[in-house]
Amino acid sequence: MDWDDLRIFLQLARTGRMAGAGRALGLDDTTVGRRVARLEKEVGAPLVARAGRRTVITEQGQKLAQAAEEMESIVLRKIVGLGEADMQVAGRVRIGAPEGLGVGYLAARLAALSAENPKLETELVALPRAYSLASREVDIAITLDRPIAGQVSVKKLTDYTLELYGTQAYFDRRGRPGTAAELQGHVFAGYIPELLFTRALDFSTLEAGVEVTPVIRSTSVIAQVNAVLSGAALGVLPAFLAAAHPDLEVLLEGAFRLTRSYWVSVHDDLKHLNRVRAVLEAITTTIRADRAIFMG
Repeated sequence: MDWDDLRIFLQLARTGRMAGAGRALGLDDTTVGRRVARLEKEVGAPLVARAGRRTVITEQGQKLAQAAEEMESIVLRKIVGLGEADMQVAGRVRIGAPEGLGVGYLAARLAALSAENPKLETELVALPRAYSLASREVDIAITLDRPIAGQVSVKKLTDYTLELYGTQAYFDRRGRPGTAAELQGHVFAGYIPELLFTRALDFSTLEAGVEVTPVIRSTSVIAQVNAVLSGAALGVLPAFLAAAHPDLEVLLEGAFRLTRSYWVSVHDDLKHLNRVRAVLEAITTTIRADRAIFMG
């Protein structure tokens, strides 16, 4: 049985789509289908079934995917990295992070790290979503919620604060609220409630029981920063993002300060790799050194 066939099938089981598996592995749909069909012939049982555009994994296929995942784990733990004895930092490391941290902070730092290590390739996935280490979506995951399951090593990166911000352009048009009660009737930018990927980003009720209903909504915190910068709205924003924009002013300083945390995790199968260790250490050291920025 060809390991490459198993690897392709495992990716198909994780994505549920021929096209998705092909994109992840750099193959076309036809090749993925042909390799899975060859595997079915060797196994002597159907591994997949079609359900519209999705590919459903059969019971036999699920058992094979579990076995392939165990084999993959052995490969990653015991074989991959044997050639790193010279301690070179080389190869690809994919980091998944919330959009605000990824775009507003990590991107520049990872670029500098790559410049210091010419053989290192970093991939930053910065989206408002959670990432799966088990399915190999990323090598290092930064999350707002502490992972509580899986074969992963987890540590807190940092706490960070959020405040209520506005601009002079907004105050000139709508007035500057001086008390919590005066916030009623003002325009807010914020998240789309039903598309929140974590309750840690639910700011619908600020401290002191003030309810906030954003009328300018986005899944992107960068979009929210820009909405507030435009003078169209007030918004609850991370202090480390606001620090880059002098026009943003804190309202009712300290009265609505919120604290959240970033956690970083890596799968136990990968934590021994030099390239993963180097990137993880660089991220951890840099963020912790900038604690003052994150705490506002």
